[in-house]
Amino acid sequence: MTPTLGERLRALRVERGLSQAELAGDLVSPSYVSLIESGRRSPERVVLDGLAHRLGCTTVYLESGVEPTEVAERRLRLQFAEIALANGALDEAHLRFTELTAVAETEIRNSSIWGLVRTEEARGSLGAALNHVEALIELARAGEPGTPGLLSLHMRRCRLFYLAGDFSRSIEVGEDALREVRDLGLAGSEEEIRLASTLVFSYWGRGDLFSAQHLAQRVIERAERLGSRTAQGSAYWNACLVAEARGELALALDLAGKTLALMAESSRFRSLAEMRVTYAWLLLRCDPPRLDEAEGLLATAHDVMADLALGPNLASCETEMARCALLRADYGAAVRLAEQAGSRFADANSAERQNAHAVGGLARILSGQVEDGVAAVSSAACQLEDMGSRLEAARVWRELAEALIQLDRTGDAVAALRRAADCAGARSSSIRPGAVPSQLAAVATGLASSDA
Repeated sequence: MTPTLGERLRALRVERGLSQAELAGDLVSPSYVSLIESGRRSPERVVLDGLAHRLGCTTVYLESGVEPTEVAERRLRLQFAEIALANGALDEAHLRFTELTAVAETEIRNSSIWGLVRTEEARGSLGAALNHVEALIELARAGEPGTPGLLSLHMRRCRLFYLAGDFSRSIEVGEDALREVRDLGLAGSEEEIRLASTLVFSYWGRGDLFSAQHLAQRVIERAERLGSRTAQGSAYWNACLVAEARGELALALDLAGKTLALMAESSRFRSLAEMRVTYAWLLLRCDPPRLDEAEGLLATAHDVMADLALGPNLASCETEMARCALLRADYGAAVRLAEQAGSRFADANSAERQNAHAVGGLARILSGQVEDGVAAVSSAACQLEDMGSRLEAARVWRELAEALIQLDRTGDAVAALRRAADCAGARSSSIRPGAVPSQLAAVATGLASSDA
């Protein structure tokens, strides 16, 4: 265990051959020195400075056991770890941050844990990132130095649960955090707007479009009143997803265009690259799909994300690149890109990973590998249902139905459309459906818990 201040004081005193009375001198009483050494008193700064002077050491060393030169060296190591993370050298960043979590200085140790949160997320290790975030929230509540603000930690926690596919938990922690923020009188602040925008994203992921739209409208109003470009960009971004889900594609594209314009002026490369992927995703949903524009945005985003080694973000980009290849009937490229996207996730339970599997499965169906493709798409849809991402699951079942229609497998297509309707909440109560036809029935039930 790390020695306490009192233990260091006693060790130095004995090493110097001083009695408690000799060390105390006219500064304090010998009994006060005894109380410090036993850990029953915390000396005032002036006393600490005087004792350090008599012992021939620095006050910093007496407090922490580390000389100022060592502290400076560790701060430099922390800066190198941050540079490694910024440059996408994730293994190096992980090693450096991990080493620094063992140091005595609380500020450096907690800053290193925050570095591990961001590194683990970039690597796709969402469970590890969540563990670190939750530890930091406790430390931040205790007022320890080196921790990010509680709002930043709450936003990260909400986002990580979303990325992990646990939409209900993401919404739960997001709503709790918003209540806490508003109780503190921070309603309408940039941090509160960004947190609320993250919650909009979680509602959208679960398919709760009423809550998503209601909160998105309020967030946009607050962001525009505040006048912050960052807050407005965050609000518009999530609102465009809600608009698309409600079938308002023109509005979604307008909001996405506003977001891109705001981010081009004020955001980091990573956020701008992520928004380009979202805009491309919208362009592919136009009728007809605007393939050339989407591919240009995705290529630009991919270059940035590859330089930063952002695994989950790269996966989202590559999934949409696979969708472009699918729409161009380049099925081999679609399968390759989808498999590459799926392999970037360290955690199996991820909505983005299932989306990648679905696109790859559709490409297999249309290239002639029908049974393997149907199994992959059905499994992905079932996994999305289990995660609570019912809107995304409905999309995947609908896409499977369209592919089966092209192959004249009408019965299986009807079964997939029924599953899509069920996911969207449009269950039949007056007409009892017949048995689910052929191979799709076995796939939809037998592979519900498997991962393609």
